[in-house]
Amino acid sequence: MIFECVNCKKEVDTQGNIGTRNRNHCPFCLHSLHLDRSIPGDRKEACRGVMKPIGITFKNERKDKYGKEEVGEIMIIHECSKCNVISKNRIAGDDSAEKILEIAERTVNKKELKEVKRQLFGE
Repeated sequence: MIFECVNCKKEVDTQGNIGTRNRNHCPFCLHSLHLDRSIPGDRKEACRGVMKPIGITFKNERKDKYGKEEVGEIMIIHECSKCNVISKNRIAGDDSAEKILEIAERTVNKKELKEVKRQLFGE
């Protein structure tokens, strides 16, 4: 299935090996639509507002049994321009690393930025 991005107007393919079950944002500009209500992929939300990428966070940040911090995968923080709901979404394998890095540079600290670069580029 293909959809047109509400923000950049590029065609987005929802199929393929992207590392996530439900395509919920454009891989080029990272914008989305407010479609899901309770669980990823439920498509039960009536709002349908534009979800703008506003930040980066990590899934499941915690300490391991030795007290060393473990950082999970990169998550994109979106805010709905219509109802202001905030949500976190997993990145997909074909998401623009440059766009993710651009958001990270504006919204995370130096230590987190280093982790974003490590996960995206192996640095």
